[in-house]
Amino acid sequence: MQVATVGVMLLWSGSAIAGFEDQVAAPPAPPPPPAGKFDMAFGAAFTSDYISRGITLNGTQPAAQGYIEPNYGLGPVLGDAYVNIWASNTQFDDGTPSGAEIDVAGGIKPKFLGPNWSPNIGYVQYFYAPEEVSPTYGEVYAKTDYKFGQDDKFTLRGMIFFAPDFSQTGKTATFIAGGGKVAFWKNFAAYAGVGYQFFEDPHAFEDLAWTAGLSYYWKSLTFDVRYWDTNLKPDECVVRSGFSDGCDARVVGTISWDLTWSKLMSHGLF
Repeated sequence: MQVATVGVMLLWSGSAIAGFEDQVAAPPAPPPPPAGKFDMAFGAAFTSDYISRGITLNGTQPAAQGYIEPNYGLGPVLGDAYVNIWASNTQFDDGTPSGAEIDVAGGIKPKFLGPNWSPNIGYVQYFYAPEEVSPTYGEVYAKTDYKFGQDDKFTLRGMIFFAPDFSQTGKTATFIAGGGKVAFWKNFAAYAGVGYQFFEDPHAFEDLAWTAGLSYYWKSLTFDVRYWDTNLKPDECVVRSGFSDGCDARVVGTISWDLTWSKLMSHGLF
C-alpha cells in the first residue's frame, strides 16, 4: 500500500482469512483436521466496498475476493498448521492503476487453551500487482476467539498485528482490535468491533475505526450488512486512501461462500 495507507482489512471484512483479518461475523470455523490429516478451506465473496480498518481500498467500488487455505492437523494440543492465499481487486486513488492485492499467510491454530479458545498465530505478506500499485510488506499477528454461553451463543475476539517495516518505510505499525458477536434467532448474528492503528512515524495519521452489523448464515453462504466509520478528516483520508471520502461512514453489503474439501466430499456442494 501507499506509505500512509493503513493496509489490510479492519476487523472482520471478507470470508475466512479475508484480507487477513477474518471476521467475527463469519460462520463458525470448521474443526481442525485429525492429526496427520490434510484438509482445505476455500471460498469467495462479493462486497459493495473493500474496507480495510474502516478505509476503502477500492475507491468505494465493489470488489470480488477469494481464498484457499490448505491445513494439516497437528493433534489435539497443537491444533492445525495452515497456509492461506487471499486476493481482491483494489483501487487506491485516481492517479494509480487498479490492481490486485494478494495476501499470503501461514501460521498455527493451537488448541492448548481448551475448547472455548481459538488462538491463531502467524505471519502474512501483502503483495500487489502491478508493482506500482503499492509496496509489499508483512505483519506478524496473534488473535483469539473466546466462545461462551449456551451453544456458544457469545463470541469475544481480540487481535494484534505488527508490521516491522510498514509499506517499506523503515517504520513500524501496530493494529489492535477487539469485538464481539451474539448469535440469536435462527441463523442470525449481530456483532460490533473497534480497532486502532498506531504508527511509529509521528507524521502518519493514526486512526480509530469501528464497525457493527448483522449476518445471516444459510448453509455455505453468509449474507452480511455492516456499518463502518473512522475518526479521520477528509484531508487525512486523502493521504491514507487517496480519496477524501474514503474514510467516511458507510454501509457495506457482502455475500460470501465458504466450504471445506472434507465437507464437499461428505455432504456435497451445499
